[in-house]
Amino acid sequence: MNEKLDIVAVTWQTPITGGGGLRAYRSLKEYVKYFNTYLFITWRVWNNKALLQKSIKYLYELKSCGVRFAGFSFISGRTLRFLKVFGRRILETSMLLLPQLMRVKVGLPKFDAIIALHEDWDVVYVGHALARSFNIPSIVFLHNPPFFGSNKRVSNILKAITLWRMLQSSNVIERYLLKVEASTTIKGGHFIGKKRYEEILQGYTAVIGISKATAVEMGGAWPSKMIYFDPGVSLDEEDLGTIRSIKERVKEKEAYAVFGGRPTAEKGVAEALVSFKIISKHLPKLKLIITGRIEPKTLLYIKRSCKKLDIEDKVVFTGFVPREKRFEIVAKARLMLYPSHVDSFSYAVLEALHLGTPVVGYRIPALEIYYSKCPGVELVEEGDVEALTVKAIEVLEKGVKAVEPPKIKSWRDNEGRGRNYF
Repeated sequence: MNEKLDIVAVTWQTPITGGGGLRAYRSLKEYVKYFNTYLFITWRVWNNKALLQKSIKYLYELKSCGVRFAGFSFISGRTLRFLKVFGRRILETSMLLLPQLMRVKVGLPKFDAIIALHEDWDVVYVGHALARSFNIPSIVFLHNPPFFGSNKRVSNILKAITLWRMLQSSNVIERYLLKVEASTTIKGGHFIGKKRYEEILQGYTAVIGISKATAVEMGGAWPSKMIYFDPGVSLDEEDLGTIRSIKERVKEKEAYAVFGGRPTAEKGVAEALVSFKIISKHLPKLKLIITGRIEPKTLLYIKRSCKKLDIEDKVVFTGFVPREKRFEIVAKARLMLYPSHVDSFSYAVLEALHLGTPVVGYRIPALEIYYSKCPGVELVEEGDVEALTVKAIEVLEKGVKAVEPPKIKSWRDNEGRGRNYF
């Protein structure tokens, strides 16, 4: 009988960070059945003690399944504090320009293959560096596109981030400076990022997209150069069982909509708040619920935006809630508001449709490819907040004829396909 290969999975995400983290967590639990699986944690968690502490539960669960610890990357405290002064985007651009700022600690003398589980630069770079250092095969899984082939998409994301900046500003001068800063960092970061990513991705043995949308978004020759699933993610049997149980006991919708993504500019949080301000004028009893862990600084910014929009008494923050509780919140919602600009497939939309909750969102490739034909999904042009609002009010007032999820392969089928690429 052949011995198991020793593989190192590079990641920073855990289930509390969103759909990508959930995918990584589930993948590791499957890999350990077929490989000697080691986990390498990158600096985004290792340098974030609060996030690391909140992820301990999942790390222990992985350890109990047989996943072992391989090492970590980190940034010196002094360097990290200095770069954070200039904001998250300057920090990320600095990592693109000077990835050597990341220091790597590995506890293994040798292993057989590397798998990088995300498109984040720290994961992609470290995975490539480890593979090159040990001269071994490497695979990278791209959840969301690491860059966009379409300038229009970049422009729409810039507009979303600029709107988010405008909601934070208190005077004309500050608004102007924030607008200039957003334009410079987004356009500059995308130009630098595209060049750096393409250079590093060429060094991987295989580049795999989690969905067709990932390859389409990257543009150029990537749809033909990379392998992509169509899609490679779905709900597992535990999720489907939980959903069935919740649907049996949730019989009526309540007077609230739910924001579907992480509360970031790229996921459309600013547009959702602006849209909800208008929606609430038509439906004054309606609330907007935002679930999930939010960094204290971000939460402060969102609450400040809510106050500026005069909806602070209508927006509810749950903080982190267990997956079953989040399913229950979504099941009781009358609508999921989902103006996301960045996605590969979207667990949030899939979960909402399984739970019988209609979705209104933007017509980006991920939603257009997989959800545009699903009853209960209404898509408008990306960035058109007015159309988003009109459609949301229409769904809230008139309802929809039916809500149905797309017909896709099960998690088990997808996991089996992914395993065959090693």
